[in-house]
Amino acid sequence: MKRISILSITAILALAFASAAWATAFPITDVRALGMGGAFVAAGEGIGAVNYNPALLGKGATAGVVVPDAVVRFEDHIGLVDLIDDIDNAVSVGDTNSIIAILNELDEGGATDINAYAGIGAGFGIFGISGGITYASLIYGTASPANINTDTTLPSPGLLDPANNTLELRGIEARQLIFSGAKSLGNIIVGANMRTINATTYTDSESLFSDPDIGLGDVTDGIESDESVVAWDVGAVMGLTSLMDVGIMARDVGGTDLGVIEFDPRYRVGVAFYLPSLTIAGDYDISEDDVGGTEYQEWAVGGEFDVWAIALRAGISNNPGFSGSPTLLHFGLGLGFMDIGAAYAEEGDYYMAGVNLNLGF
Repeated sequence: MKRISILSITAILALAFASAAWATAFPITDVRALGMGGAFVAAGEGIGAVNYNPALLGKGATAGVVVPDAVVRFEDHIGLVDLIDDIDNAVSVGDTNSIIAILNELDEGGATDINAYAGIGAGFGIFGISGGITYASLIYGTASPANINTDTTLPSPGLLDPANNTLELRGIEARQLIFSGAKSLGNIIVGANMRTINATTYTDSESLFSDPDIGLGDVTDGIESDESVVAWDVGAVMGLTSLMDVGIMARDVGGTDLGVIEFDPRYRVGVAFYLPSLTIAGDYDISEDDVGGTEYQEWAVGGEFDVWAIALRAGISNNPGFSGSPTLLHFGLGLGFMDIGAAYAEEGDYYMAGVNLNLGF
């Protein structure tokens, strides 16, 4: 028998794809954004914000460097860790009715996801044109129940058939070289990213049960493949007034294929208000994506208060696209050239954390 904890699920997801992502949650790749709930499509600026909106490269410092920028995100949307432990306990006492009830709950959909981003970038601006280059690695993995079958009828009961009641593991490490450009057109800045991606994709399947008497465990051998592709993002940010900006971002325009995995286009809008010492921002996903059984259509609201050389940040975010997703609480602190941030949910296993150095002049 096996007992699976949050650490072991994380290890499975992290190691199963030695370093990937398809249609994922909108990636939080900036630590300042993390502290503000992820609301950054209109509020960001400089080289650290190009993953949210490449037009933001045209805002802020004339030149800047981000070294390094690292964010980790873990979300257990269905309490998978606890449910697998419950199955293990039910198996140990031979409680078939409890096993079936847990499997029926798992059959309702959802997944456990992990997202990790690390990047280093540099940007510059001259004559109203801004350019930048970023090297980044985005690791994404998901573990989701599949082929749920609660049939206990002999001679081939679904509960114990190795083809049924499995944990599907999928992951990608996308090593990206991102070329960004932005142009100011009066009160509108337009921008684009060209992302050259070399990715390793991984798929595997394991039984939710591990019984030495019947030899269940690995259902399939892990499959790895390497793919290369070019992806495009476009965005714009408009200054409606001196106190308000509006932004829009289209990520993976036209869709991007990595072998059998497809990145769906992702569209997000944002607004930012600038008051003395205070920035308030909000983002909303126009599109909805499915990720390993989890629907994503997120919204985020956050703020930043600057006092002397310290920036205090807070925000909230939620994914109403998936029923029952909790609201995450975000916190962040800016200390001159260093940012730290974190987020968690009061219910369930949802965690994020990040740190970066940001130099501009």
